[in-house]
Amino acid sequence: MRYALGVLIGALIPGIIFMGAAAIKIAGIGADAVVRAALWSVYTLWFLLSIVVSATIPIIVYFAKKDLFREFLIYEAGGFGFFSPLWLFFATEISGNSWTSLFIYGITQGLIGPGPEGNLVGIDISNSFLIPILILSMILGIIFLNPSFVAKHSQPSELPELTALKKTSAPTEEEEMEAEMPDVAPPVTTVDSVSNLRDILIELGTTDPIINLILNAGIGTTTEFVATSPDQLANLTGIDKRAAETLLISVQKKLWFSDI
Repeated sequence: MRYALGVLIGALIPGIIFMGAAAIKIAGIGADAVVRAALWSVYTLWFLLSIVVSATIPIIVYFAKKDLFREFLIYEAGGFGFFSPLWLFFATEISGNSWTSLFIYGITQGLIGPGPEGNLVGIDISNSFLIPILILSMILGIIFLNPSFVAKHSQPSELPELTALKKTSAPTEEEEMEAEMPDVAPPVTTVDSVSNLRDILIELGTTDPIINLILNAGIGTTTEFVATSPDQLANLTGIDKRAAETLLISVQKKLWFSDI
C-alpha cells in the first residue's frame, strides 16, 4: 500500500465518524424535546455503529488481503491517533461552538455508557481528562504514521528457524573468494618456472648469491617474485630496501613489456 493512500484512509475513517456526529448535533440545534430525544437515539446508534465499523474494516482486510493487514492496522491506528483531535476540533467549530471550549469545558455527553436503569446514557468528558488524551493521541499518531515505523512493523516477522538457517548458510570468506575467482589457481613451482625466473634475474644483472637466496626462500615463479614486497625481498637477500624495490620494478617491467 502506498504511504499517501494509507494516511488518507487513516484520516478518512475518523473524519466520517466525527462529521456524522457533528451532523447529528447540528440537526438538534433549536429542536424541541421530542426531536432531541430522537436525535439522541440516532447518535447512540451512530456511536455504536462507528465502533463496529472501525473494528470490522481491519477484519475484512485480514481475510481479503492478509499481507496488508498489519500495514492497514498501523495506518488506521495512526490515523485515529493523529487526525481524531483535528476532526474533533473541526466538528466542534461547525456545530456552533469554538474548538477552544473543549479545553475549558470538555465534551458534554460525548461518550455512551450504561445508566443506573440499564439504559444507555451520555457520559461527559472533563477537560482535565480530555487534554492529556488529545496530546497523547497525536503523539502516538505521529509515531505510527512515521514512514520508518510503517516500513519496519508492517512486514511479517521472520521465523527464528529461517533466521538461523540464513546464518548457517552464509558463505565464509574462503567460499566467497572461491566464488569470485573460481578459475584462478595458485602459481606452481616447476623446473621451467625456476629457470625462467633465474634467466630474468641474470638478464637484469642480479648476482648468483642473491638469486640463490631468492630461490632457496621458496620463490620459484615470476608471479611469486613480483608479489613479494620490497621489505620481504630485502630480508631474504640482505640487500637494502631501495635496491630490492628497484629489482622488483625491473622484473615487473620486464614481464609486462617484454612482448611490446
